[in-house]
Amino acid sequence: MSSHALVIGAGPLGRATAEHLLHGGHAVTIAARHPLPADDPVAAVGAASARLDVTTPESQDAVAALRPDAIVACCNWPYQQWQQMWPRAVQNLIAMAERSDAVLVLAGNLYTYARTADPLREDSLVDPPSALGRVRASVWEAVRVADAAGRIRGVEIRGSDYFGPGAGAGAHAGDRLVGPVLAGRTAYPIGDPDQPHTWTAIADMGRLLARAAFDPLMWARTWHVPSAPACTLRDLATEILRAQTELEDRDPTDVGPRLRPVPTWMLAALGVVSPMLRQMRTVSYQFTAPFVMDDSAARAELGEQETPLAETVDAVVREHLRRHG
Repeated sequence: MSSHALVIGAGPLGRATAEHLLHGGHAVTIAARHPLPADDPVAAVGAASARLDVTTPESQDAVAALRPDAIVACCNWPYQQWQQMWPRAVQNLIAMAERSDAVLVLAGNLYTYARTADPLREDSLVDPPSALGRVRASVWEAVRVADAAGRIRGVEIRGSDYFGPGAGAGAHAGDRLVGPVLAGRTAYPIGDPDQPHTWTAIADMGRLLARAAFDPLMWARTWHVPSAPACTLRDLATEILRAQTELEDRDPTDVGPRLRPVPTWMLAALGVVSPMLRQMRTVSYQFTAPFVMDDSAARAELGEQETPLAETVDAVVREHLRRHG
């Protein structure tokens, strides 16, 4: 009988994780506040669907009834809701894992580390320079303590800003970059587009999240997702144009992407009326200086590798052309 994985969250990471779990022969239920429609592609390839709000106490009983062997938390909320939602969610997640004797896998990020120009490693200093980072640090600390006490088995998989098909409007290298670049319009990235930055492929993060659910070697620690070598956002946009030229069989041109960076002071001004932008300003340091992730542990200890950047870029452009023509 196959193991049962409960994936909480139906966004890009949740879907990528579910696909890898299904390909590995596991039974999968995707739980979210809004169940998947019957014709959803992930449901069509075998994922079950359930309604769940992980921030409510009732979610514990609902998960216990599903009897999962692993719980993969790919849930998230708008920045301005993190301080309210994450403390509730993590306590419920720990209780769910304990009641079901299930492994708890967290989809994490790099906000927890101190601000530095050095490549970020799993053992880098935890001293988050933002309230958002302090929230995420407290989430992993709660899981780590529960794991150390023998209550659960926990692991956190951390990636940098993700990139890939389905990234959507919320990702820095998502629709708000890809759409304008492919249309020949100006894109408005945050910070300095010429600083080296690590971009994590959604497919690679989903694969490592899925592996962590059933690989005891990975438990009781954090891991960085193997990602393509760091590149600037301008280089990434140039790769997007390259893929468009090849896929549409155009003649290459010397015209590069049109990028007009949004300065930090403007985020501060817009933050007066936008809670989301106000919070985004607190993590904008990730785009004003080198922000590079070291992923050597997963490569050396797990034998994992990244998807080549050009392959991910091609998939992004294909998806955009399919959706928009």
